Amino acid sequence: MWKRFWFGALFVSILLSMLSSCKDDNTFFTGTEAKLNFSADTVFFDTVFASNIPRIPLSVNHQFVVVNPYSESVKTNFRLSGGSNSVFRINVDGEVGPEVNDIEIGGNDSIFVFVELSVDPNNDPQSLPLIVRDSIEISTNGNTQNVQLIAWGQDGHYFLRDTLCNATLDDKLKPYVVHGYLYVPENCTLTIKEGVKMHFAPRSWLYVEGTLIIEGTKDQKVKFEGDRLQPQFEEVAGQWGGIWLDYLSKGNQIKHAEIKNGTVGIYCDSSDIQTSPNAAPNVSVENTEVRNMSFDGLSGKTAYIKATNSVFTNCGRYTFLGLWGGRYDLKHCNFTTYNFDFSRREPTFALNNVQINEFFQITGIFRTVYDIQNCIVDGGLQEELSLGIFKNVPDQAFFGDTLFNNNLVRTERKFVGLHTNNKVNISPAFVDILKHDYHIEATSGAIDIGAPIGVSRDFDEELRNGTPDAGAFEFKH
Repeated sequence: MWKRFWFGALFVSILLSMLSSCKDDNTFFTGTEAKLNFSADTVFFDTVFASNIPRIPLSVNHQFVVVNPYSESVKTNFRLSGGSNSVFRINVDGEVGPEVNDIEIGGNDSIFVFVELSVDPNNDPQSLPLIVRDSIEISTNGNTQNVQLIAWGQDGHYFLRDTLCNATLDDKLKPYVVHGYLYVPENCTLTIKEGVKMHFAPRSWLYVEGTLIIEGTKDQKVKFEGDRLQPQFEEVAGQWGGIWLDYLSKGNQIKHAEIKNGTVGIYCDSSDIQTSPNAAPNVSVENTEVRNMSFDGLSGKTAYIKATNSVFTNCGRYTFLGLWGGRYDLKHCNFTTYNFDFSRREPTFALNNVQINEFFQITGIFRTVYDIQNCIVDGGLQEELSLGIFKNVPDQAFFGDTLFNNNLVRTERKFVGLHTNNKVNISPAFVDILKHDYHIEATSGAIDIGAPIGVSRDFDEELRNGTPDAGAFEFKH
């Protein structure tokens, strides 16, 4: 199970050896004063999860360089001080530890040492981060030097392809870590309380056939992200799957959540109740931010989705996608992608009611009802709005009541009929999109263009005034 890591390290070592200067196999430096040089005296790992699940590696792979400053070759021994019980693992010039002996380093040459670790749970009831230490003893001609190894570990609750029914996750101290999937069957409910942190390994999903209830608050959001805690992974898309709401799933509620760095933020599969006037939404999303998705932020197929005071941003495909009709009620939301991390050709917001074959022929038309008001649709393209998402197919006429009013939109279309009072191609003037701060400045085109539609508070739970601003945030005068 370590095969990929060790193969990669071995490949690099072999390549470096091929590129390095030729070694003199007949002449070795044997002085007891031998002292090698290192590119670092300490190898530091940022927080990794402690786990007894055999998914290796659990940390990123770090390395340092060992340099022989002498004109003659040396033979050097490497040993983890913690021996076979160490949480660290080493690979020295293609040889796997915990102890590697008689590694030859040519005169004025160097080798790489690769290090990674997996941290065992500490069963600390307070779940405080734990510090893990070891060192690599490097001995040359009897002279021993040390490189220190330091890592922060975090204990947690672990799910490995597990099923939960009528369960509540409420531990604010220990994070919950999902490997493979976490499954909620039909007629079962999973409730996630305020302040809970959910982490997902690569290609891991929260899959719901029953009902998902997320009960975050303004000050204690429920957070969903990958299981890589190092700073370089803090804002990287595609680290895990996402939240998948099956067509059997009903009555899902997501409040005050932060969902980031996945493939799809929230996907709602097809439903047969989306156009009933008395039906409840498949999912209601409130005061939630979804960002850094390699595909879509919020998407549904013939679904009933309601979203209010929420932010969907920086997605590789769509921040919102309503496919094959459905019912969509979107109020005071932001849908924005500015192409810092993705190269896009399609608009960030797309809604369509037709099915198209490979010849761009319409093979199905689906009933569609949408009520989209006081939203911001913006991004790095000239056209960020599509009401017919397939290329070379014009916008189709929609069935049912359709409202697209009082929005700030980046678009080249002309609004007619029930699409009224929209402002186009005016900057929303966000505070700092690079830092994901989507509050608006005093110069924003979104100020006072909204209609009073009964949404009295904004994303931050601050009161809106009588002429509300478009988007998730009300400007603080």
